[in-house]
Amino acid sequence: MTTETTITGITDSQRTRDLVNASFLAMGVDVFLVSLKYALAYLTNNAVLLADALHSCADFAVSLVVLISILVKYIFHGSRRARYAEALVSFLISLLLIFGSYEMFLYVWKADISKFILITDIPLIIAFTGISIVLLITLKMSEFKKRIGAKYNSDAFSAEGDHTFSDFLSSVSVWITLLLGYFGVHIERLISLLIGLVVLNIGIRLFFTSVKRFGFKFSFLSKIIDKVHIDIVNRLRSVKKQLSSTLEKCGLKFLLLPGMILNKMRAWIFFNASLIVVLYLGTGFYVVLPYQTGLELLFGKVVKENSPGLHFHLPKPFGNALLVDTSAMIRLESGFRTDMNYSGAEPEMYLWENMHSQGRYTKVPEEALAIAGDENLIDLNFICYYLITDPVQYALNIENAHEILRNLFVHEIHSICGRYALDDLLTSERNEIQANLLSRMSLTANNLIMGVDIKKVYMQEVHPPVEVIPEYRNISSAKEKKDEIIHQASAYSNDLVPRSRGEAIAMIMDSKAYAEEKLNNANGETRSYLLKEQNFSRYKTIQKTRLWWEAVEKVLKDKTLYILPSKAQRRFIKNDDNRVKNQ
Repeated sequence: MTTETTITGITDSQRTRDLVNASFLAMGVDVFLVSLKYALAYLTNNAVLLADALHSCADFAVSLVVLISILVKYIFHGSRRARYAEALVSFLISLLLIFGSYEMFLYVWKADISKFILITDIPLIIAFTGISIVLLITLKMSEFKKRIGAKYNSDAFSAEGDHTFSDFLSSVSVWITLLLGYFGVHIERLISLLIGLVVLNIGIRLFFTSVKRFGFKFSFLSKIIDKVHIDIVNRLRSVKKQLSSTLEKCGLKFLLLPGMILNKMRAWIFFNASLIVVLYLGTGFYVVLPYQTGLELLFGKVVKENSPGLHFHLPKPFGNALLVDTSAMIRLESGFRTDMNYSGAEPEMYLWENMHSQGRYTKVPEEALAIAGDENLIDLNFICYYLITDPVQYALNIENAHEILRNLFVHEIHSICGRYALDDLLTSERNEIQANLLSRMSLTANNLIMGVDIKKVYMQEVHPPVEVIPEYRNISSAKEKKDEIIHQASAYSNDLVPRSRGEAIAMIMDSKAYAEEKLNNANGETRSYLLKEQNFSRYKTIQKTRLWWEAVEKVLKDKTLYILPSKAQRRFIKNDDNRVKNQ
């Protein structure tokens, strides 16, 4: 167990101790790099930094395998058990790396696009600075591991130096990605995928190495493993070659030459620091759109109100700029929210059952649910439109003024609608409610000095809660049926009573008319008789003649008369043929 070697004048124990110390140093640096990259990924909420952190995890795994390999070889002196133990650790770590790369691919495929878009802000500058530090550390560690491997004739350390150099190249790609993302060129998803492929390559190489150390003698399997390994390595080399070509075209070829960077470390640090300062100052530029007003702050105090255009302020944390939409009508919703970016299919029709539960609308129950004046539950959805008249008061005097206005809006809605019955809210009192709500909101906003002008208030929708809509419709149907029966009875009453009264009055009027008629007839006949009697006594001869002729008319009424000349002969009339014969 304590056998000494005289190669290069270093004992085996001293060599093992130095290699173990170097491994612990390398693992400590890897832990620091993993922690730093994960912290930067958390700060920027970006997937490409998360992928680079995963790559550093792979480098840590390789360092762990190397450490275990050194310890096992020293303890067991090349026995079969040492080979199996080392192979088992390598096999388990390779599975973890392959699984990690698979998770990375899955994340790249399924993650939201916002995870792959960098926002030009101070966190991006911090991330760029952190990656710049990582570049130096990984390059130094790569040279350190290669130097240790050459000094102690350790192939494992030399290979680990190559792995660390791949981590350096991965950090270079992240450095370029952050720089391009600052200027709006987004290749984050592609770089994340490439880093995942590099991690997969490391895992597969460890897997193949561990499988061979187990002593498998299946030549067919070995050929397949070697062929797959060589094919993957060739593909990764092709990717690396394309990356080198791209960097050369961009004038960044020196990033792939670690010797140049190490030889001109001060110049590279100065260049990188200057670039960070320039990028930091660039975060102070901002654009005010035509409908906005820019509030320029210096140490938290408003020093200027800028009109639309390009402006500059001292970068954070010294200065800041707030953009306030002073010329745009702002929409304030109560009881629901509208997703302006919704692109799905809308329902064929909006009913009470699905309103604000499907499509681009989302109900907010704690705002919508209220109690009407008749103690019925009701869902209320309102919209308020307002303009910002004082951007300083709106943006700085009150924190989150929009949400405060929303809370005031909800309070006023519930206060006013609690005075009206459900049926009035659904039908006749909408205009009055809107007018009262507009007046109350304007008064409240002015009292709080919020710098806004309330323009319009609209009652979008009022209906019973979805859970009781079927029962409400049953009650409404019953009320409508009741009203229908009442209206039918009223119509029948309104038809029958006036008609009966009219018929009674008609009968009375007919009776009076009959009495008047009889009385008038009697009076007329009496008058007529008296007049005749008076005339008869005055003109007796005429009356006698008239009476004679009237008597003749009565006697000869309905008789056939034959008028003959006075000189005519006497004639006989036979009844059988009604013919007249002269005698």
